[in-house]
Amino acid sequence: MTTNFTSDIVTSLPEHMLSEILKHAASNSIADFINVKLCCKAFDRASNYENVSMEKVSLVPWHKCEKGFQKRCKAANNAEALYRKGMINCFSRRKSESGLRCLKKATEKGHVEAVYTYGIILICLDGELRKQGLRVLSSLHLPKPNQGNSRMIASCRSKTEKFLSCMWVHVALTGPKGICCNCDCDIEEKPNHSTPSECQAWDASNDVSHCCDYCFWDREANLFCSLLRKYLIN
Repeated sequence: MTTNFTSDIVTSLPEHMLSEILKHAASNSIADFINVKLCCKAFDRASNYENVSMEKVSLVPWHKCEKGFQKRCKAANNAEALYRKGMINCFSRRKSESGLRCLKKATEKGHVEAVYTYGIILICLDGELRKQGLRVLSSLHLPKPNQGNSRMIASCRSKTEKFLSCMWVHVALTGPKGICCNCDCDIEEKPNHSTPSECQAWDASNDVSHCCDYCFWDREANLFCSLLRKYLIN
């Protein structure tokens, strides 16, 4: 009687509410998500892997249940799953074209770390792709660099390093060559190899006095490339 009564209550709820309950369950654990999904047909119909949280899934999953969950999320074009697949394909599996496609899809969904990574990769490729990368990064709508730290940049850096530290990095990038922008920037040109000062700069403040967007993102791209080399497996 109790089971049927509960099922009737669940069935009477609107689908968007059931989806929110499932999202909350996934934010606790994959097991909670699966248990809630299986407890009632209404929950099963409302399950939406495209928008479900992957917060409790390891960045590089090893357990079978996590792998299966992430695979379903990617198949549903979940932005976080696309970002993770893009990172692994670009920097670990040497499948750059596939990786860039995944990052682009995640970028189009507004995934912040994907926008950051995809834009920086394009900047490092120079030519028209560099211009495209700058347009991608401009969508982040960051405060001007001379206004101080950016929490968004700090968050992107933190997640990037956390991700790279738990996967096999086989691919590095060459930093952008830079352009002559005549903007009277206060940023010193970074060498194209990793140094202790560069690694420290990754964790340092984003306050770079005043500079244009070109120089700010050149600097960020060089720091990104330094981090890749830090975890690169020779």
